[in-house]
Amino acid sequence: MGELCSMHKIGFRLLKMIHQVDSTILPLHLLEVCFSVVQIYVGLFLTAGMIDRLLRAEYVQAAEWAICLLLVHLFFGVAISLMKRKFRGMWTRIWQLFYVWLREKAFSLDYETMEKPEVSEKILFSERRSQMHGGLGALLCQYCDLLRAFLQILLSAAMVFHVCMAVPDHGEGIFGTLAQPCWSFLLFGTALAGMAFGSWKAYKWFGAKMMDIFAAHTGVENKLTYLQGQVLGDPKVGKVVRMYDMQGMILKNVMENMKKSIEFFGKMCDVEREEEDANKVVSSLFTVGSYLLVALKAVTGAVTVGAFTQYTGAMNQFGSGCFMLIACHGRLREICTYMGPFLEFLDTDNLHVKGSIPVEKRTDGEYELAFEHVSFHYPGCEELVLQDVNCQIRIKGKLAVVGRNGAGKTTFIKLLCRLYEPTSGRITLNGIDIRKYDEEEYRSLFGVVFQDFKLFAFPVWQNITAGSRGQEEKIWEALRQADAQKTVQELPEGLASYLYKDLEEGVAVSGGEAQKLALARALYKDAPVVILDEPTAALDPKAEAEIYARFHQMVEGRTSIYISHRMSSCRFCDEIIVFDKGKIVERGSHENLYAAGGNYTRMWDAQARYYA
Repeated sequence: MGELCSMHKIGFRLLKMIHQVDSTILPLHLLEVCFSVVQIYVGLFLTAGMIDRLLRAEYVQAAEWAICLLLVHLFFGVAISLMKRKFRGMWTRIWQLFYVWLREKAFSLDYETMEKPEVSEKILFSERRSQMHGGLGALLCQYCDLLRAFLQILLSAAMVFHVCMAVPDHGEGIFGTLAQPCWSFLLFGTALAGMAFGSWKAYKWFGAKMMDIFAAHTGVENKLTYLQGQVLGDPKVGKVVRMYDMQGMILKNVMENMKKSIEFFGKMCDVEREEEDANKVVSSLFTVGSYLLVALKAVTGAVTVGAFTQYTGAMNQFGSGCFMLIACHGRLREICTYMGPFLEFLDTDNLHVKGSIPVEKRTDGEYELAFEHVSFHYPGCEELVLQDVNCQIRIKGKLAVVGRNGAGKTTFIKLLCRLYEPTSGRITLNGIDIRKYDEEEYRSLFGVVFQDFKLFAFPVWQNITAGSRGQEEKIWEALRQADAQKTVQELPEGLASYLYKDLEEGVAVSGGEAQKLALARALYKDAPVVILDEPTAALDPKAEAEIYARFHQMVEGRTSIYISHRMSSCRFCDEIIVFDKGKIVERGSHENLYAAGGNYTRMWDAQARYYA
């Protein structure tokens, strides 16, 4: 009972969510269920009346009943057909809802939460299972069938009660006795109890076998998703595969997991087939018993020959309704089992505090950012990446952040952009803890080009403007500042050209060109603070020199922060922060730091031959 309650709690919540998105979906499906059930029983009633009149040679009346039967089927058939046509669009929308909810939640979660492996696993598990079993659409379909089964049982029960209550006109001996109401109820109750017991035992037995199969299969589908999406589906992987002759290893992994997946589906199909066969046996026994009971009533004159067809049909509907009820619960159990992690993901709480204070809009860009005794370690790791960092960022200045790999430079920027929150200490904007600000408004202060930046297989203008219909002149100005204007002008459709070939026959840009487009996106945002994480890593020395030569104009009137391994970038900056082992060990201008003979001097001298 607890399992059923838990299952329907998940199912009803999902139905409620569907109804909140479109209030017409559930009522239309409920109406279709009611129409389809009513059509069956009105048809049984009219068919019985027509047969009785034919047997009595009342041909005119029989014809009238036949016309009524035809009109009823025509009306309900047309109505159901129109509703099912309407359902096609609804089914598409229901199918999309799952992915919309999944991705909306993913985008609403803070970056730190989304980096957790268990969160990603829930997303992959939910997506894969939805593709396999139909997701929200299958859930709605099963609940409609569940209601259909309840209505069939309810209406059939009324007719079964009526036929059992029918008193025989003639008949003696055993037949006459068994046709009496009390014995009829006993016979029918025995058949019903036998069917219910057999069906429930089959449901429990095969349900347990199915759950064992699911438990043994955990992880295989996630591995296949990874192999298909991030290995076989990534063109960049091809270079590594060919250089290191990894085809055999990858295909072996694919085949092993495919074999496990095929075995899983084979076992699942075997269990479903065995369950179907077991239900057919139980159903056949119940059907035989039902027919014998109605035949007994007809032989003893309790019901007419026409009513015989009506009641046998009702008995059939009763039996099929009972089996549908059990089968729907089995399928709902399966669907709700994999929908559980989906709802758990939707219920995932953000780790970050949601601030509400609006950020002051300043035309002069006078913002003051400060780190106050900030320390930080990544989730699941106790080693501090940043230790007691204290600094203020100069307004409208150019700041370079340098240091060896792993010194904490990129983490410093992630904390500044509030992708993570400090383990201890605080970061302030104009003296107020940034956690108190509205997150989106706070991030609007920054235009960032991360080292692992991402461009999308969308038109160039969408990549630059983040999808908003921006001013074309402003787009071209950002491209010109980033030295990407000529690249875009030479594309087949200019700003409307698609990048890459994932969605359209787009253009594959080089790493350097892509980095310039990412830089143009940061400049187009026109944020008060521009952050460039290794901005010239993919550029050749000549392009690097050109970027730095125009850097002053590119960020004029804004605060700019460089994270760089290339020490040549530091000459263009007003101030330099040097990180080492998670701490700020030096700070000052290029001249002062070089004259001090510390970490900065050693890093500069190590690269000096490249800038001579």
